[in-house]
Amino acid sequence: MPPTLDSYDDLPYESLPLPDTHPDYLRAIARLYGVNAAPAESCRVLELGCAGGGNILPLAWYQPNCAVTGVELAQRHVNEANALIAELGLNNAQVLHRSITDSMHDLGEFDYILAHGVFSWVPRAVQDRLLEICGQHLAPNGIAYVSYNTLPGWHLRGLLRASMLAYCGAGRASQRLAQAYELFDLMEPALRAQTSIEAQFALQEIDYLRRAPASYVYHEYLEETNEPLSFSDFMARAGQAGLSYLADAELWTLFPSTLGDAGAAFETIIDRIQQEQRLDFARLRKFRRTLLIRQDTPLRTAPDLLALNKLAYYADLSTEEEIDLSAPVAQTFTSAGGHPYLVTHPLAKAGLMLLALRYPASLTWNELQTSAADLVTQHGGGAFADDSAMLRTELFSLIAYQGVRPTLASIPALDTLPERPCAHRLARAQAAHGHIVASIRHSAVELDPLGRELLLHLDGTRTVAELAALMAEALKAQGQAVPDADALHNACAQMLWTFMRQGLLEPRKN
Repeated sequence: MPPTLDSYDDLPYESLPLPDTHPDYLRAIARLYGVNAAPAESCRVLELGCAGGGNILPLAWYQPNCAVTGVELAQRHVNEANALIAELGLNNAQVLHRSITDSMHDLGEFDYILAHGVFSWVPRAVQDRLLEICGQHLAPNGIAYVSYNTLPGWHLRGLLRASMLAYCGAGRASQRLAQAYELFDLMEPALRAQTSIEAQFALQEIDYLRRAPASYVYHEYLEETNEPLSFSDFMARAGQAGLSYLADAELWTLFPSTLGDAGAAFETIIDRIQQEQRLDFARLRKFRRTLLIRQDTPLRTAPDLLALNKLAYYADLSTEEEIDLSAPVAQTFTSAGGHPYLVTHPLAKAGLMLLALRYPASLTWNELQTSAADLVTQHGGGAFADDSAMLRTELFSLIAYQGVRPTLASIPALDTLPERPCAHRLARAQAAHGHIVASIRHSAVELDPLGRELLLHLDGTRTVAELAALMAEALKAQGQAVPDADALHNACAQMLWTFMRQGLLEPRKN
């Protein structure tokens, strides 16, 4: 029996769905580089350091024909994951209590190997073993996702980490975390009195850490090991394990043009690794999500924009502006996470409107192009309707900045809200244990107390009116003011529509 990790047992890491690790997304990115990876619907996935399974178990739920395996050293996390597997009756998922250094020979090959928040936080020997597992267990055309802290940017965070380690000393994780917040209280007044760049950065970072989950604060800043490294050093070690570079999960970081005029100096660098290392210098990059493939996998060194024609797209966007489809006027669309995207070309604006209405379902390139052209023509922008090249260019930019997601998997379009809504078992199980549930598009849906209460009552036996009455009783019990019946009914209906849009409800039965 392997040992456990005391700090993770004392302060468990918040385990969430990570959209950048979803096989469907990784497969679509790989397609741009000429690599034909396995479909998400029927792939084999290994996650190293899977914590409580919050990333891979939703994948197993939504994709019942794929097989997922998690490896985790913290016994508490393993117990949590296996309890959820048993509760949901998942026969395509397993979470094993193992160290990364243990033998994996019995597990076979995997189409996708994921290691998020692990590499920089383990000793060098474990890092090398992690890369070795990727090299030995990736199937042909397989993809490994490895995230890690990078130099030179993480040096600035290292200044604060050094102070925290010196101040907090030894003890249980929860005790050391409390000491960290004491240090913040001690430092802030003095930092505000200084004008140095270091002081201003420390203030910004402390403000961020006060709002971040406690588990992140501890495991990022107070764990014994946190060793950032340069991208070029990482790739040299990956090469020794038989791995090559595919891309980064955040595509925009690959292109010098994202630095504006200053990017021209980087365009002449032919070697991809050298170019991206120098871009990291310029950006003071702190973190990477590197995608690796076997060295015997052929690939393109630059994305093929024509490959966009063979993908489909989805986007969870909204806008408060009246969109002008007759002229190339810059307008803002906002993601569910609050990130703004400025879009100019009428075809691109029409495309985003269509994707927003269709979410969580997708549109193929041909459907998007044709429907956007029709919409633009209807609203006086006929002169722009045939500019498919510009649509492709703006679409790729939105993909690179993750405003639009490429996909090769089909999800049915939304129907009308069921008369008696029923949340699926994964959503209700996750709501029963916390405030985060995983959407059908592998995003984390955060529930407020009322939303959580509503979701827990969605067993398919109650109408919207009956659910609104239950919410009124819940508000009374909490000592809160209860809106009038119509307002509460509308609020519940809106929350139910949000749940449906995130794929948390069972399909309506005819």
